[in-house]
Amino acid sequence: MNVKIKADNIIQKLCVIFAGSLGFFSSVEPYLVNDKFGPLTDKISFAILAVISACFIVYFGISGRLYRKADVWIFFSLFVYSFIVSWIYYGFSIYLFASRFYYVWMIIVFLFVSARTIKNPDDLFRSFSFVYVISICILGIIIFINATLTLKDAIPEANRFLGCFRVGRLCGMGNANTMAFHCMTCLLLSVYGFIKGDTKAKIFYVSAIVLLWFLIGLNNSRTVNITIAFTLAAFAFAAIRKKLTKKINNPVIRFSIAVGAGIVTALLVIVVLMAPTVIYRAGVTAAAKISGNGQILDNVRLIYLREVADIDTLEDRGMIWKRSIELIFKNPRRTLFGVSVRGGEEVNGAYAGRHDIPMPFAHNMFLEIFRKLGLIGLFIWVVLLFVWGKNAIIKYFDANNSIGAIYLMAAAAGILLTGMTELGPFPFSVATGVPYLFFLCCGRAMREDDC
Repeated sequence: MNVKIKADNIIQKLCVIFAGSLGFFSSVEPYLVNDKFGPLTDKISFAILAVISACFIVYFGISGRLYRKADVWIFFSLFVYSFIVSWIYYGFSIYLFASRFYYVWMIIVFLFVSARTIKNPDDLFRSFSFVYVISICILGIIIFINATLTLKDAIPEANRFLGCFRVGRLCGMGNANTMAFHCMTCLLLSVYGFIKGDTKAKIFYVSAIVLLWFLIGLNNSRTVNITIAFTLAAFAFAAIRKKLTKKINNPVIRFSIAVGAGIVTALLVIVVLMAPTVIYRAGVTAAAKISGNGQILDNVRLIYLREVADIDTLEDRGMIWKRSIELIFKNPRRTLFGVSVRGGEEVNGAYAGRHDIPMPFAHNMFLEIFRKLGLIGLFIWVVLLFVWGKNAIIKYFDANNSIGAIYLMAAAAGILLTGMTELGPFPFSVATGVPYLFFLCCGRAMREDDC
């Protein structure tokens, strides 16, 4: 018995260390997948991490008796179904095992399984969070400095990896939205780290939150801003409701006060996330006037606030969604099975009569799953979300639950919200940090204890 306990402790420590390495890998992933370090770097890295993840999954699957859990089988069936559809479409070959989709999913399955099984999931969160947050913060500072330096040029360098301002937004890591989602995930993790951490951890995460707030504000992604506002509002609602449980007996009054707190929090978050652009423009403008650099003055004027509700953007998304639906129902085979996760078909023809730029995905999680995996795959995913969501809602509304667990349930809901305009937590090839946090939260939701 002692030998087994020691073995379990060693495995779980290794699991925690491995989670930290995934945090670092996630932060540099945008650079690896674009072959900045060689054409095979990302594939080899993914493959190694996937194999290690698989070993942990098998161990936790057996020792934690996860084979008795219905949601694990639903999760597994989605993975197997994706593989079978690719097999049917492309025939059986070694390349079926070389798809990045399966590597990414092996990693997130590991995070889900370990968060659900490990004795103290907080260790897992701390390890992943600390490495991931500090890595993204360092990259964010580099991107911010480089983007600021480009303002002095007549034609600012549009380096989307090292940092630039593009269409009024701070852009880095290859894409403005990629950077925005990484920073958002880090901010959500930092809030959790502040809630659960000791004094030193609180100081670290408060510093990270301030930096990430500034970067997110300059990036000005509407999806990210709304997600953060929703998550913190949902958390404020649950936290106030929990605190008032023993102080106010009337449930209607408790609920009303909590709802009011949630609404106020959401509005404050939206306003606060607009502040960095105003602060940055004022600071750079003042510095440019003092130095007499007219070029910086011209360039800084191009950095502007984006409205939360942008009709043009909604119309743009609407055209992509419409064309995606047309492609989904193009024939019965596509409708039922999709084009497979290996299918490289883009959403073309969305801008008929305007321009011929194809979109890499449907800009909606459910439509993209429908497009790639068909009605069967979409059904499995929805059932899985229902099973996890049921547990998450119960834990969220349980006033006796820990405040940390309640926050994670709010964060999972917020992350799921990103799927309305982006891929959300369902990664087909490259993750942006969002899926990692989502599946950690889902693993936490499915635990039968309250660590």
